[in-house]
Amino acid sequence: EWKQILDNTEVKAVILGGDPSSGARVVTGKVDMVEDLIQEGSRFTADHPGLPISYTTSFLRDNVVATFQNSTDYVETKVTAYRNGDLLLDHSGAYVAQYYITWDELSYDHQGKEVLTPKAWDRNGQDLTAHFTTRIPLKGNVRNLSVKIRECTGLAWEWWRTVYEKTDLPLVRKRTISIWGTTLYPQVEDKIEND
Repeated sequence: EWKQILDNTEVKAVILGGDPSSGARVVTGKVDMVEDLIQEGSRFTADHPGLPISYTTSFLRDNVVATFQNSTDYVETKVTAYRNGDLLLDHSGAYVAQYYITWDELSYDHQGKEVLTPKAWDRNGQDLTAHFTTRIPLKGNVRNLSVKIRECTGLAWEWWRTVYEKTDLPLVRKRTISIWGTTLYPQVEDKIEND
């Protein structure tokens, strides 16, 4: 049945491109003529490189364009390099200080989704006196860095006072947070070196 339909099908086509000898042509006739014309015009040489760029096929039954609905699953992988950084703490004030330092470390699960693991400095909440200095190394995957520093005032109505409190600090090569002064007049400096 399909052979009979194909044999009785008349084709009208406009063919552009191909070998320069064939040029542009209008074809009317049987399907075999189209195949011959495509073969004739598909001579590719160094002087005439070419590639087929587009074609459309239709169902013989109802002349509806034949389409392919394909999809696939894939995993997108992102690679980003980050430098490690250092957080330096310098306490030379005439008071007892407490630090609260937290951050998240970024990693990825087996499906490529971000996983944030909470971390904290092991000396959080300890009473520290002057002169205290330390260096906290931070990996390049650190996010959501938060630093809070309190000083003991000795005042009954305000025993602890916040000297410095910042959240979501960006990771830099070297951040030095220095505190000094007295219980009633504490001072702070946040110095960044990022080269």
